[in-house]
Amino acid sequence: MMDLLLTKNPIINSLHAKSINDYTSKYFETATQLNIATGFISNESIAELKRLVEYRKRSLNLSLFIGMNYIDGFTKLQYDAVKELGANLLANGIGNVYVSPKALFHGKMYSFLKGEQCLGAFVGSSNLGSFIGTSQNLIESDVFFEADYGMQVHNRIVEITNILGEPISQAKPIENFKEPTTALLDGFEYVRKLNSDEKAKCLLQASQNTIRIPLKTEEKSNLNAYFGAGKVKGRFSRRDYYEVEIIISTKLPNRSIFPVSDDGNFTVVTGDGYMFECACQGTNSKNFRSAHDLKILGRWIKGQMENCGALKLGEKVTEETLRKFGKTTMVLTQSVDKDFWILTLE
Repeated sequence: MMDLLLTKNPIINSLHAKSINDYTSKYFETATQLNIATGFISNESIAELKRLVEYRKRSLNLSLFIGMNYIDGFTKLQYDAVKELGANLLANGIGNVYVSPKALFHGKMYSFLKGEQCLGAFVGSSNLGSFIGTSQNLIESDVFFEADYGMQVHNRIVEITNILGEPISQAKPIENFKEPTTALLDGFEYVRKLNSDEKAKCLLQASQNTIRIPLKTEEKSNLNAYFGAGKVKGRFSRRDYYEVEIIISTKLPNRSIFPVSDDGNFTVVTGDGYMFECACQGTNSKNFRSAHDLKILGRWIKGQMENCGALKLGEKVTEETLRKFGKTTMVLTQSVDKDFWILTLE
């Protein structure tokens, strides 16, 4: 069996196509082996693969071949994380991570096996972020192969990995890394990047009305919402590492001036010049989050922690993280015309 898959998106609903997740949601539960040959790997993908391995408790073997980053460049954060993932897989006898020192490989190929049977394999445009459900709102197209056809794809992944790949633990250590991006929200839907004049104009409109919100380090909420229960009870289900939701105390000083609007949304402008909507939801409007996409606020906060070396990829934000970061408070300052709020960290 073969099937052409498309990302679920309202614009193309009339095509009635299945998506990758229609298949993988069950494969993540039942497969005994997952084989990946991909080009680039994102921060979110590394974190989610780590979570998948931990969720399956050594019952899933993972072979991950990364075809682009070794030559094109890792950030140190990514490199340390994939090395740690490879070491963990090796130590537990459940797979390995491979890189390509010989050539650039930009394919996207995936196979799931259960014992000797191929449950399904995929080839197409979906990079790893799309495949495991952490990508932004892109429409991807892939071909699904089952049974014997799927096994042919699986065998090809193995051959490509054997020819081009080298275990990351054996590859020559990388000494020169890509600089981590400081443009943390570039490319995010629902986010506008202000030019320098627009940013300066907005920041000059700061009033005296300020709300200071402590950054909290609860194990499974606030900055660590990623580590809470999956979105589908009892199953491995999508969560985004950069997803956060800040809980606002009803006793917070200046709580009475907290942003309110008819739809619950309000505009923020960050000190580095991003504009997006946030919302206060839940009982007493206590849940502060980025509207439309919970990753926006989390990427902006956690990305700064990662860039200064305070937070390792896929790990929890702790009090030690905040100490290294040197900032413990999210500050909202109302504009003089009350049209937006300026968001900074102190």
